[in-house]
Amino acid sequence: MDYLVVGSNGFAQVGDLDYFTKAKIELRVLLDFLQRNYPVPDEFASKAYYYIKAFNHDFGTYHEVVVIFDDQYLSALEDSGLEPDTELFGKFWNWFNSVEFVDLESEELTGQIRHAYLNTLDIEKGDHLKVIRVA
Repeated sequence: MDYLVVGSNGFAQVGDLDYFTKAKIELRVLLDFLQRNYPVPDEFASKAYYYIKAFNHDFGTYHEVVVIFDDQYLSALEDSGLEPDTELFGKFWNWFNSVEFVDLESEELTGQIRHAYLNTLDIEKGDHLKVIRVA
């Protein structure tokens, strides 16, 4: 298995005091959006799926949406030389390219993430006063 990076929105920033809460919400919104609007084609349902992957950075761990896929299966399709396999191989990459070009930082998605995050804050406990930055 291998992975291809789809990305994140940037709402959650490494170093933010509330990074993990923000990241969890951000990535849930993005996953829901991608699965609803760019589902894995049926032909690849057992060979690819969306996933949240952690990456290390000098400033800490960050998370992004990736597509986990069976690289041996795709290599076999590419190498087979049979027209149906070649078409299937092309279909996978056409689908992934459409996913890769989605604007994950759109105002609409950022607004959904912000709204979901703000709904987690407890005003009575003063959580809203602790928030340093709400993207």
